[in-house]
Amino acid sequence: MPWLHKTLIGTQVEIFIINMPPKKGKKGGKKSGKKGGKKGKKGGKKDTPSVGDQSKAPEPTEKEVLLQAELEKVTLQLEAAKFTVEDLKQENEWLQNEAQKIRIESHEYMSYMEKKTSKRQTTIITLSDHNKQEIRNLQIQRQNMEDEFDEKKRALENLLLQKQHLLEKANQELNDLQEYKDLQSDQLNKIKELEQEVVKMRAHHTTCVQQMKSDFLREKKDFQHDSEFRVQSLEKKAIQDAQQCLSEHANKIKLENRELRQKLMQLIKTTRALTDHQKTLEEQKRQLLREQSYAYDLKKLREARQKKSFKPLEDNPQESNQEEKT
Repeated sequence: MPWLHKTLIGTQVEIFIINMPPKKGKKGGKKSGKKGGKKGKKGGKKDTPSVGDQSKAPEPTEKEVLLQAELEKVTLQLEAAKFTVEDLKQENEWLQNEAQKIRIESHEYMSYMEKKTSKRQTTIITLSDHNKQEIRNLQIQRQNMEDEFDEKKRALENLLLQKQHLLEKANQELNDLQEYKDLQSDQLNKIKELEQEVVKMRAHHTTCVQQMKSDFLREKKDFQHDSEFRVQSLEKKAIQDAQQCLSEHANKIKLENRELRQKLMQLIKTTRALTDHQKTLEEQKRQLLREQSYAYDLKKLREARQKKSFKPLEDNPQESNQEEKT
């Protein structure tokens, strides 16, 4: 508030100029005073007061003393207003420092939330790697199961070959025996049943693998969706908390600034009122000085007229003495 500081300095300069003692009037009318003294000695009349005594500055009146006291009071009020403005300036600087601290804390909080979000994403990536490892494990298990199935298949094929050999032998023997024919039909039925069981086992194995794969993909998708939802919820909550904190601090600072602005406007109004009052007092003082000067000039004029009226009276006694001598 440099303009208020300049106003206070200008007011102090004006007060210093007003408080300066008035200059003494020049001594005048010495010659006229001497002539009047000589004539008084000759005529035997009373001595008239000298002009030097009349030119002395008159003592201040009661009104001037009151005005001087009022001026000093106004000066003290201006000094108090100056100190109040300085205190408000320091408080405003403190509020600005607090606002800077709040901005730094908000930046640190946002950095913390970014680090936390990055950590969450790292956790998600780690879980994804774990799921990939599980998929690889399942693929290994699938490969192992397929290997076991191939081994069983080969074993069954070997068994089938053996059965075919047996069947061929049985066919040879069935040519002779009907029992062997019945046995052949039973063996064929068993082979068909085994083949059907192999087909069923293969279909069941494929279905199980597909079901496990679909379940794993569904669980992976659900987990990713849940993780993303949680991360988004945490981000939204953190942003809302930060915005709420910033809005609360901003509103608080706005209220404090509004109160300080109102106090400052009140001080400005008071300073203006005091300045106007000081101008009024100065105008009254100038008016009193003019009136005092007019009174002094009027008194001086009256004394001059009285001197002029005394001159004929002093000349007449001299003429009467000359007539008596003649």
